[in-house]
Formats: sequence, structure tokens, C-alpha cells
Amino acid sequence: MTKFTFGLSALLLILAPRMSPAQPPAADSLTIEQAVRLTIERHPLVEQAGYAAGAADARVAASRSARYPDVSFAGLYTLLEPVPSLDIPHMGSFEFYPQNNYDFHFGIRQTLYDFGRVATGVRLAESGRRTAGDYVDVVTSNLAYQTIAAFNAMLILQQTIAVIDEQIEALGQHLAISAKKIRAGTATDFDSLTTEVRIATVRNDKIDAVRALENNEIVLRQLTGLEQDRAVRVKGSLAAAVRAIDPDSALAQAKRRRPELVVSRDSERGAEVQASLASLGDRPSLTFGMTAGYKNGYVPDLNELKANIAAGVQLALPLFNGNRVRHQREEAEANLRAAKARTADLERRIAGEVEQAVANVRSSREKMENSTVLVRQAEAALARAEAQYEAGVATNLDLLDVQTALSQAKLVRLRAMYDYLVGLNALDKATGQKVW
Repeated sequence: MTKFTFGLSALLLILAPRMSPAQPPAADSLTIEQAVRLTIERHPLVEQAGYAAGAADARVAASRSARYPDVSFAGLYTLLEPVPSLDIPHMGSFEFYPQNNYDFHFGIRQTLYDFGRVATGVRLAESGRRTAGDYVDVVTSNLAYQTIAAFNAMLILQQTIAVIDEQIEALGQHLAISAKKIRAGTATDFDSLTTEVRIATVRNDKIDAVRALENNEIVLRQLTGLEQDRAVRVKGSLAAAVRAIDPDSALAQAKRRRPELVVSRDSERGAEVQASLASLGDRPSLTFGMTAGYKNGYVPDLNELKANIAAGVQLALPLFNGNRVRHQREEAEANLRAAKARTADLERRIAGEVEQAVANVRSSREKMENSTVLVRQAEAALARAEAQYEAGVATNLDLLDVQTALSQAKLVRLRAMYDYLVGLNALDKATGQKVW
């Protein structure tokens, strides 16, 4: 196996997802900004996270409803049989209550004071809403960077195929030259057979590259929600501006902006509020209640509906609840400690991700600079080999070796540019940079 084939195979092994082939790409083209926007606008996971945030808004509104009075209407009819009565001589018979009893009333109930339980419940719901809203950013960020990865993989594969096509074209020209020399008797068929073997090998490499491109196209279509029967080509450049990276600044940005860390801190604050709410479980409450309406059963006319009103204030003081509140408080405090531990673990992992991303960017930038020099040297070597070949000093195989070396150098440069771009994207993700 030639160096060219070995390098290409390694590239395809990294880039090719394990999926079934798609249709060949058409002339439609997509920029990376368009791809990311389509993913965010169309992906079901973003929609699901948005609905969850909407449900959290509803929970906040529901928790605030406890601040308002509870108003109700009730209508009651009761048939009583038999009706007790009292017979008094010379005065007649007196019933103690009517046979048909009616009671229609409005009721109102309002908590006057509960030591902050309602307010704390509202704070808990608002904390959940912040968590749900920040989780939308987590989902969006993950999908956006998945889209970027698939897009860049397609981009490098398109350019890799272009390099392979150049190699096939050059080999075809050499095959034609070898055929002429064989007919002229100035060369043997060894050169022709060698060139044909190389053409077959490079064509196999192109088949692998095309398959990897199709697989990444499927991934990109699934992320962006494009039609399954629509082939997509991406347009853009692997060239990225060289950045000056400060590791301390990058880590500070990650701790401030990383969406997973923001959600973890939201959960931590929510656990704190839950612990506060649990501590209020055995506090007394003061409630006002009133009912007003019409009912019968009043003397002297038991069947006449009369207006009535009842009002009162209730003080509820819990005395013993089987230590339920204490256990709930212990559970809430344990959940709070667990949330803090999760945040600490996430901070460590993010610090490691930032450190690795910075190191990868630096090393890939050096490789990119070295590969540029390598391509220039390979181009100069090819120019000399072509001159020697024209002068009859070099053989056809010598020229093929130099051309293969140039193709390999171009692939190495493409790979270095891709690695640098991937490294920058990994650094942006690690630091919580929004790319949409």
C-alpha cells in the first residue's frame, strides 16, 4: 500500500460514520451558517426542549395562584325522610326541619400568612423555569456542534475527492504517454502495468471517499431536517484564522458560559430553594374563610330560603407529623449536596476539556504550518522531476512517485487544516461559545 493510500484510508476511517450509503450529491450547496440554522429551527429535540420550557412557565403561573383567594360555588339539595315533628295540643304539629333542603352559597378561602411557603414555592418554580430555559441552550449547542462536525467532514471529503481526481487525471496522462512509448519501442509494458495498478488503487480510494461523503451527507440531512431524497453539497473553506489563545481566559469563559455548567448551577440553586421549602413544612398557617348564600330550614318558616353568611379565621399549628418534615428536610439537604458535587465534577471535566482543546489547537496549528511547507517542497520537487523527465534523465515511475508525494502532501495539508478547524470548534464548544 502506498503512503497516499495509507493516509487516505486513515482519514476515511476517522470521518466515515457507520451508516448506509445515500444518493450522490447534487449541485445544491449549503453554507455552515445555513446548516446550523436549519438544525436549530427544525430539530425535534430543540422543539421538545422549547415545550419543556413552556411547561415550566405554566408551573410558575400555577405556583403564583396560591397567592390569590380560592372562590367556589356550591349547590346542595337533600331529601330527608321521615321528618321529625312535635304535636302540641291546641297548637298543631311542628316539624324540626324541612323535607326538602336547599343550600346555595359562594365560598372564599384565603391564606393570610404561611411563613413564606407560597413565596418559596414560587421561587422553586421560577428556578425550574430558568433550568428549563438554559437546557434549551444545552440542546441547541450540542446539535449545532454536531452539525458543524458533519459539515466539516463533508467539506474535507469533497476536497479530498478533488485531490484524488487530480491524481487519477495525472495517472491517466502517464498511462497515455507510456502507451505511446511502448508503440514506439522506447519503453516496456512494465511502466504501463504499474500505472494501471496505481489507477485502480486510487479509484478504490475514491470509492471509499465518496461513500464516506455520502454517509456524512445522511447525518447532515438528519440534523437539518432536509428531505431524504435531496442530495446536498456543502460549500466553504477549511482555512481558519489563526487565533491567539490564552488558556486562563478560555477557562474563565468556560466557567461563565458553558451551558451544561449553567444548568448544573441552576439545579444547585433549585436544590437550595427546595431545602428552604422543606424547612417550612411544620410552620403554622393562618387562613380566612367565608361562605354566603341562601338556604332553607330556618324557623318559623322552614321552607323559606333565607340569606346567610358564615366567616372565620383558622390557625393551624402542626404538632406531630411522624417526623415527615425532618426527613423531607434531610432529603432536600442531601439533594443539595449532590447538586454541588455534580457542579464540582462538571467544572473539573470542563477544565480538562478546555486544556485538551487548547493543546490540540496549538499542535494542529504547528502541523498546518509544517504541511504548507511540505506542499511547497513537493511542488518544487515535481517541477524538477518533470524537467528531468522531459530531458530523459528520469523515468516515468520516478515522475509518478514525485506526483504521488505531492498528492500525499496535499492530503496532509488538508488533514492539518481540518484538524485545526476541528480543534477551534472543540475549543469554542468547551468554552461555551455560541455559533448560532
